[in-house]
Amino acid sequence: AVVSTQSGHYGRGDPKDSPYTILEQPLHLVPDASGFPQWMHDKKKELEEADSFIICSAEYNSALPPALTNMLDHYPPAAYKDRPVALLTYSVGPFGGCRIQINLKAHVTELGMVPVPASCTVMSVGSMFDEEGNLTDDRVKANMVKQAKELKWYAEALKSYKQIRPVPLPPKKQ
Repeated sequence: AVVSTQSGHYGRGDPKDSPYTILEQPLHLVPDASGFPQWMHDKKKELEEADSFIICSAEYNSALPPALTNMLDHYPPAAYKDRPVALLTYSVGPFGGCRIQINLKAHVTELGMVPVPASCTVMSVGSMFDEEGNLTDDRVKANMVKQAKELKWYAEALKSYKQIRPVPLPPKKQ
């Protein structure tokens, strides 16, 4: 998952590169979160400051990779809320991760993200790159450009509209 801000900062989160443990209780549901490692608090802050997100995911046995949902679920929905997300999925087979697009959209929507309409799927991912790791497929390149333009538009539109009319808050408990 990648996060970006207006300043052009891009952060990165990869379940295989991060020390995420199996989720027992998310950060926001623990009465005292001081016991969580500092890197988790830093990542939460980075998520909260992001203008948009990009999630690139493999299709894992026709389902979302458990490590991805585990990583995303460590943080409260407020860390993602009301920001656009671009979804790029891939697989080694002919479907390009399209079998997980619907489930991934549902998952990120439940977390409060707003999926952009353009989707990008990469089929037979092993044959899409040259020896130097450069993408060679023009269809995928065009889809990525379209998706990136939509993501930028939605990020700017949502951010500017929230300045005019803030997102309604739920009623306070009495």
